[in-house]
Amino acid sequence: MSAFFISLAVFFFYGIFGASSLPALTDARVVEGAKKEGVVTYYTGLNLVAAQKLIGAFEKRHPFLKIQLARHGHVQLRTKILTEALTGAHHFDLVSMPAIELQLLKKRGILASYRSPEGEGIPQGLKDEEGLWAAIYITQFIVGYNNRMVAKEEVPKAWEDLLRPQWKQKIGLDPDAPLWYASLTEYWGKEKTVKFMRGLADQKPHLRRGYTLLTQMMVAGEFPLAIVHAHKVEEMKTNGAPIDWVKTVDPVITSAHSIAISERAPHPNAARLFVDYILSKEGQLVLHQAFLVPGRTDIPPLVPSLDQGKLKVHYVQPGLAERYDQYDKEFHQIFRAGSP
Repeated sequence: MSAFFISLAVFFFYGIFGASSLPALTDARVVEGAKKEGVVTYYTGLNLVAAQKLIGAFEKRHPFLKIQLARHGHVQLRTKILTEALTGAHHFDLVSMPAIELQLLKKRGILASYRSPEGEGIPQGLKDEEGLWAAIYITQFIVGYNNRMVAKEEVPKAWEDLLRPQWKQKIGLDPDAPLWYASLTEYWGKEKTVKFMRGLADQKPHLRRGYTLLTQMMVAGEFPLAIVHAHKVEEMKTNGAPIDWVKTVDPVITSAHSIAISERAPHPNAARLFVDYILSKEGQLVLHQAFLVPGRTDIPPLVPSLDQGKLKVHYVQPGLAERYDQYDKEFHQIFRAGSP
């Protein structure tokens, strides 16, 4: 889909859900409290472009508030928050990261319950039953490929196709992907998943941290295949990148990137105001422009290929948090053993 038609789609949605036509968000008492606080500290793994768009739109709607942004990878974010909790330094107001990571913080009593009035738009399964987090968008683990380097007839159709001899040393992989491994284990069973992962490690993949970086390297021709996120491939395709992704893998592991408020938030009302905004149609449409797949079901994906109904989706289950450390250990053992 061309950039022109993408822009037209965004214009269409704003014509229906434009900011001027939206009802006021949030209880008036929360707004008054936020005005007194004046600032909100936001920890996130959200990509910089999407984060800047979101912050700009929020501050335009609420000019009395400023967002203090801290961006880190998900593992680094979790470590930072846990370290702050241990030392009694409570700096952040809210955080957005994969729901499985938030479950780990929930177990430590670090998150506060807040049932946003906008949370009604988020379906069950994409929000915590106790009101501790709610999905703002979802990410899909898929096989991306450079279509100048991979012939049409050679494009993998299943995860197992990555184990073909022709792809040895030609696959990009994030070394911090235990979430993908854990969810495959849940879907396929332990034996099949471990066998596949060991085979993949034997392929000597290029281990590079960060899915955006992996996608950029694939575009640049550093390797023809990579395990990346579907929305990032679609975004780069729109900008003319020679890449695409496999829609037929079973399953498409799908993770909810969710938002939560700190139990010790220095600015709790401002944090609630931000959560209300990001879960509203207005806030979700800002993420929609950044090619993210909104958590709300009343906003369709920007391009048809991201439609969940057309993929063999398996959502990451929050219960995996109970065994996450073990999955993390197993994943890293497999890929250390298979590294050059």
